Order: sequence, then C-alpha cells, then structure tokens
Amino acid sequence: MNNWETEFEVKYSITSTDDSNRQNAKSETLIIEASSKSEVVNIMQHRFQYSESLHIDEIKELWKY
Repeated sequence: MNNWETEFEVKYSITSTDDSNRQNAKSETLIIEASSKSEVVNIMQHRFQYSESLHIDEIKELWKY
C-alpha cells in the first residue's frame, strides 16, 4: 500500500463552439494531488462533469511526498 501522494501538472484544453459554428479551444494548466496518473484523469473527468469537450494534453509528475 502506498500512502504517498504525488503532485501532477495537468495541461488540458476545453473546446467550445461559438455562434458562427467555429470551434474555440481554451488551454489551461492545473496542479492536482493524486496517487497515480489514472486517478488524475478520473479527477479531471469528474471536475468537468465527464464533458466530451475536455482534452487532457499532458500529465507530468512534479514531485512526490
């Protein structure tokens, strides 16, 4: 059992369609504390209510404590 947590940097984008049917992408970065990359994905999906417009671009491990 691993009780250590890791901080991950998550780069993601959210796509949306404007009134003229053009797609816009907004890129953001979050720091998330989790025990694995798969948990990070689950946290992100839950945070954005399992939206299909969420695209996780990169998950990078920052440090473990």
